[in-house]
Amino acid sequence: MSCEAVPDAFLDARLAGALDAEIHWRGPALGCDGTRRPDGQGLRVSFTGSQAGERLTLVFGVPHLAEGADGRAIPVNVTLIREGRDLYGTQGEGKCLLDEVRQSALAGAPPDPPPAGVAGPADAPAPAPRLWRIDARGFCLEPARSIGDGRDAILLATFDFRGQLTWEQDPPEQTPLVPPPAAKGR
Repeated sequence: MSCEAVPDAFLDARLAGALDAEIHWRGPALGCDGTRRPDGQGLRVSFTGSQAGERLTLVFGVPHLAEGADGRAIPVNVTLIREGRDLYGTQGEGKCLLDEVRQSALAGAPPDPPPAGVAGPADAPAPAPRLWRIDARGFCLEPARSIGDGRDAILLATFDFRGQLTWEQDPPEQTPLVPPPAAKGR
């Protein structure tokens, strides 16, 4: 989970509540990753680092942002993991926003998909993943609550980050094989 595709990656954040901290993660001490969300809708970017001897991971899930898209006032879900301790989540939209988000292609433009109904050779290699740099800044209006009891909370008052996204090629739509019609008796 290194940030090798974006050597100037960073995360700056202000946390308040069960964890009061100013985070300024950069360089080799910062781990970052970004991918399409598991449900295929939007993207997810994560950052890992240390704060006062504690290992933390912040995950930003953006369900309404497509590959390569820029935007303003985009809802974002935030998860904060205190390694070996607690898990916190905003659990829903409308609690945090990306003021502004920009994506820039790192490895060239995404390839054009094949025309509809045209399949490539069965042994053709899968297209390489597409790499993007993502720059965003935002804030939360409500805290991420401890998953489970919900008593502890951490407000991610502001955040600013630069990271990387790896978009895998969309899986090809498979046309079901249809058996040939049964031969009629002669």
